[in-house]
Amino acid sequence: MTKQRRVRRVRSAQTQTQNNDNTPKLSPEEAFREEYAYVLKDLQRVFIIAGAMFLILFALNFLIQ
Repeated sequence: MTKQRRVRRVRSAQTQTQNNDNTPKLSPEEAFREEYAYVLKDLQRVFIIAGAMFLILFALNFLIQ
């Protein structure tokens, strides 16, 4: 298969998915939440790790003194 045929197939598939009216439209807030859900998970993980490290430092401070 030539490159032109592949490009045509990809473009036609893209236009078919773009023209599909059966997909529900999300509000901007819902789209934002869906798109950036991983950011909240990452932030939560960072805060948990930071809190654990702070507690370890606090405990070590008492053990070393």
